[in-house]
Amino acid sequence: MQRRHFLAAGALAPAAAAAPKYSYRLRYAPHVSNRDVDHHRQLEVFADQGFKAFEFNGLPKLSNSEIAALAKTKERLGLAMGVFVINRGGWKPSALVDRKFHGDFLADVKRAVEIHKIIGNECATATSGLGIDTLSYTQQTTNCIEALKRAGELVEKTKMVIVLEPLNIRVDHAGYFVVMSKHGAEIIANVNHPNVKLLFDIYHQQISEGNVINHLRQHWAQIGYLQAGDVPGRKEPGTGEINYQNVFKAVHGLGYQGIIGMEHGWTKPGIAGMVEGFAQYQKADGWT
Repeated sequence: MQRRHFLAAGALAPAAAAAPKYSYRLRYAPHVSNRDVDHHRQLEVFADQGFKAFEFNGLPKLSNSEIAALAKTKERLGLAMGVFVINRGGWKPSALVDRKFHGDFLADVKRAVEIHKIIGNECATATSGLGIDTLSYTQQTTNCIEALKRAGELVEKTKMVIVLEPLNIRVDHAGYFVVMSKHGAEIIANVNHPNVKLLFDIYHQQISEGNVINHLRQHWAQIGYLQAGDVPGRKEPGTGEINYQNVFKAVHGLGYQGIIGMEHGWTKPGIAGMVEGFAQYQKADGWT
């Protein structure tokens, strides 16, 4: 670990160790995202702060030996892992919407299975990619279903669930194909595989369609993973318009046992700012 990494995170250790850990009702998972702090140290901070899980979109960019080392840290700290992103190009390229892209996508799924066998993540995110003008909406939807059925076959002997993520096109992801939770849920229902579910990102769906709690309830049978982030700004709960106490209360009432990924930025920078932002999760988790 570089000295600046140690100093940036190490200064937090005494305070974090002295404070009692908050016991969360739901399985919130901070995101490994701070480029100035060693990945292993970030996991230690998460565990110190009472979290039982983490997620890490960029995990496939690491070597197998680096992933194995992180897996050891994960096990030492007693953490579970949520998602990483399967698609090598992220959300921007077309992926599921045209059969000519399926070969690359399925190769990415095979790589995801390889990673899963090393680190034991619970889920992995699949993106539809950008819609294309040369095929109809119906044909693109059919192609998404076909690709995910084949992906399900590749992961069905593992404990990993592939989760398809709708994204908003109004603020962040212009041109993306699967936007509405109803569309995503219809795709998942047609795939009809226990290892293929829907990722419901509360930030994205608030922008795309609102009415978050009702949409969660409507599509609950298809949902396999949740992510959080407030609107506007995509920061921690309490910084925008979403009543996260009510949302998390509803999720808890539905009996959710999965992970809620904290895939967002923080109001204040650095690890110290992130830890300060964790207080907003304690507040949102404190519904009555």
